[in-house]
Amino acid sequence: MTDGERQSGSLITGIIADDLTGGVLVASSLVEQGILCPIVTRPSALDFLGDSLACVVAGRFRLAPPEEAVQWFDETQRALTERAACHIIYKYCATFDSTDCGNIGPCADALMQSTGADRLGFCTAFPSRGVTVYQGHIFLGSELLCNSDKRFDPVTPMPDSDLVAVLGRQTRREVMLVPRSVLADGVEATRCFIDAAVDRGAAYFLFDAIDDADIAVCAEVTETWPAMTGGDSLLAALPARHIKDRKSVPIIPPLPPGATAVIAGSCAGATLRQLERFADSYPVRQVVLADAAEDFDSAVADAMAWAGQQLPKGPVALSVAQGPEDVKRIQARLGVTEAKMLGERVCRAMACGLQALGVSRFIVAGGETSGAVADAIRLDAMHVYPLRDIPGGLCLGDAESGLCCYFKAGKMGSETILLDLVEIMGQGADDD
Repeated sequence: MTDGERQSGSLITGIIADDLTGGVLVASSLVEQGILCPIVTRPSALDFLGDSLACVVAGRFRLAPPEEAVQWFDETQRALTERAACHIIYKYCATFDSTDCGNIGPCADALMQSTGADRLGFCTAFPSRGVTVYQGHIFLGSELLCNSDKRFDPVTPMPDSDLVAVLGRQTRREVMLVPRSVLADGVEATRCFIDAAVDRGAAYFLFDAIDDADIAVCAEVTETWPAMTGGDSLLAALPARHIKDRKSVPIIPPLPPGATAVIAGSCAGATLRQLERFADSYPVRQVVLADAAEDFDSAVADAMAWAGQQLPKGPVALSVAQGPEDVKRIQARLGVTEAKMLGERVCRAMACGLQALGVSRFIVAGGETSGAVADAIRLDAMHVYPLRDIPGGLCLGDAESGLCCYFKAGKMGSETILLDLVEIMGQGADDD
C-alpha cells in the first residue's frame, strides 16, 4: 500500500515495542524524519492515532511470562491489522535482552504465524551506539557482549554472545545467519541467499551488521516483507522505506503547569551516576526495597511526606535504584521476580503520590519503571517531541491528561541528563 492508496484511519506501519523506552526512541527517530508516529501503551488506545501513517504500541512484555507476552502480542498485532497496517515490526532492545524462555523467540513465532510469512528477519545492531553483530556474535564496542556488564544483568543476563544460538534456544524454527560477506555483495545477492535458504527450510534470519550501510541493505532486502524484527537502527530505517509522506518536525508546545520530579527504578550504573550528579543540585530520596518489603505503606508514606516538603522548593528525585551488591541481597531474600515486582510497585505508588502532590512533569529512569509509571498516572497515548542532543524525546499526552514525561532506558544518557531534562522542562513551563 502506498501513501496515495491509503484510506483514512488506516496505518502503513505498526510497531510493537517490548518496553516503553524503546518505543519512545523509535517514535522520536521517525518524527525527526518527518513521519508522525504517536505512541500508545495498549491496543484499545489506538483511536488516538488520527491519520498517522505509523504508530508504536509499547508494551511491558520483555520480562513477562512467555504465555502472557504472546497473548498481549497477539492482541496488539490483531488490533494493528484491523487498522490495515501492512507492515508489522517487532522492536526489542539492541542488546537482545531476553532469556532462554523468551520473549523474543515466542513473540516472533506468534508474529510469523499471524502474518502467514515464510520468513522473518532479526536485525538487532545499533552501530551508532556501539552495538554490532558480526558472524552472528553481538559486540558492545570492541568486546563481546558476554564480556561486558550485560553478562551480570539482574533480570536478563547475556552470558552467550552467539545470537543464532540464543534465538535458537527460544524457538523451534531453524535460525540461519545472514553473514556480512553476503550483505557486502548487495541487495540482490542477499535476497537470493535468503530465498535459497527458505527453500531449504530456514525460517528465521539473523543479520550481521557492523555499520549503517549494512543496516541499509537489510532494510531494503526486507522492505516488502509483511513482518520484521529488530533494534533501534533498523526501526529508524525500515519504516522510512514504507512511508514517503513527510511532515515538518513538530515544535515542543508549552508544557502543562505543575512540578517536576524524577523517579528512578533502574539499577544500571549509568542511572546511579546520573542520580549522583542530580544530587549535587537537587534533593534525592532513596526508598530502600528491604524497608518496603517489611512495611510497604510506611516506606511509601515516608517518601511522599518528604516529597511534599521538598517540592515547593523545586524538582526532586525519588529512587529505588541500588548498587549491585544490594540488588543481589534483595534478590536472594525475595527472589529475582519478586524483587523486580516490588521495585515496580513502589515506583507506581510514588508516581501516584507525586501526581497527587501536583507533579505533572515526570522524568523516569528504567524501561520497566517507565511502563509502570505511565500506567500508574494513566498516560496511555502520547506524542513524542524530539530533543536536541538528548536521545528520545518529551512525551506529551492530550490536553486532558495534563502530563509531560521523559522516559529513559536505565543505561542511556550522559551523567548530566537528569539535570539537562529539568532545565528543558523548566524552559518549556507554562505555569502562569
